[in-house]
Amino acid sequence: MFQKIAEHTYLRLCEFYTDRPNIGLICGSRRTLLFEAGNSAAHVHQMRQELAAAGLPQPDLAAVSHWHWDHTFGMSALHIPTIAGRETNRMLQTVQSWSWDDEAMAQRLKTGEDILFCDEMIRREYPDRSQIHVQTADIVFEGQLHIDLGGGVVCELLHVGGPHASDSVICYVPSDRVLFLGDANGKDLYGQPWHFDIAHEEELVPTLAALPYDRDLVEQLIRVLDTLEFDICVGGHAEPMSRQALYQSLLL
Repeated sequence: MFQKIAEHTYLRLCEFYTDRPNIGLICGSRRTLLFEAGNSAAHVHQMRQELAAAGLPQPDLAAVSHWHWDHTFGMSALHIPTIAGRETNRMLQTVQSWSWDDEAMAQRLKTGEDILFCDEMIRREYPDRSQIHVQTADIVFEGQLHIDLGGGVVCELLHVGGPHASDSVICYVPSDRVLFLGDANGKDLYGQPWHFDIAHEEELVPTLAALPYDRDLVEQLIRVLDTLEFDICVGGHAEPMSRQALYQSLLL
């Protein structure tokens, strides 16, 4: 369910079982923005049902933080204009060409185009992988994009890169002092070796905690964060945290 975290901002918390990420909803007087598109049509359908049950507006626009499947594969089911950074859209164009049979998925694990964790989660979310439909964005931007939702509510989409993925975009809501990070504060799961065993999922959190950060990329991200005034920040797959807690996690 969506919970209110600031005057105009709502959050639907992540779900671990199929790696569904946190979803933001920012409501202005004229339109509503969804930050993150979800990982499947089923995810989108569930979100829309929950919004209707809560009496919250359905989104008019959706923006995604980066190309990874859990943040983007719901785009085709939203049926509203979607927004992505230019680098994210280029990656989505590549993923559109992917096949989803066992052989093709196994080959991408060998080449490093995909990782075992995502492979396993996709199989869980999509018992029928013919239902995977990858869509590119309707609106593509470079650098930053400001979206006026009305009533003084503006969302600032900022390409920050950072340690997780070079295409990472964050969503800043100045009026609410809220920052949606996507996975921008996460670690690089594609560029360094690590192992995931679906039979021992309890080991995932300590395994990820042990992976190192690229300090240069963390510093790049922090330089952007230093320019923003926020009290609440929301990562892709964790509970909301304070600004202080975010900095502490990045500076470990």
